[in-house]
Amino acid sequence: MEQENASFMKPAITSGVYLGLIGILISVIIWAGGLMESMGIWGSALIGIFNFVITFLLIFFFSKSYRNKFRGGFISFKDIFIYSLIMVIASVVIGAIYNLVFFTLIDPGYTERLMGVMQQKTITYMERVGAPESQINKTMEKFSEVPSTAKSIINGLVGGLIIGAILALISSAFVKKNPDIESENAYR
Repeated sequence: MEQENASFMKPAITSGVYLGLIGILISVIIWAGGLMESMGIWGSALIGIFNFVITFLLIFFFSKSYRNKFRGGFISFKDIFIYSLIMVIASVVIGAIYNLVFFTLIDPGYTERLMGVMQQKTITYMERVGAPESQINKTMEKFSEVPSTAKSIINGLVGGLIIGAILALISSAFVKKNPDIESENAYR
């Protein structure tokens, strides 16, 4: 059991590093391309969905690869979930470190600029659909407080862990493969 745990951690952390680096690459492309600013509210939602799908597919891919490479094609739900969760934790920590560097050194004013662009796009959209002035003002109050770097990083950590754990649960349900059940089905 001890050797199983030892072989468990290194591949999980390695996969988490890859997952985190891929997430950083996507973030850099979005930032460098100005995608969040140019696409507006609905574009932001599409980017979020894209990130969600890519993250799920990567967790699934890394988990399945681990099962096949290190476990002979079979693994319990519990074991693959723990592997996936360790991978997610490593990825989220790497993402938080990147965000700290990004928000403090690379582009400290990014959040304020993005909030300003989103505010303007929201006003334009609400005016176009004929929203009353009181509703527009109420919505704009939400844009008045720009989150601090620390709050953004903490929100990213918590959100990443929660969403990552959910994706790990779902992925683990697909990746698990118990040898006794599989061999039993082969004889039917």
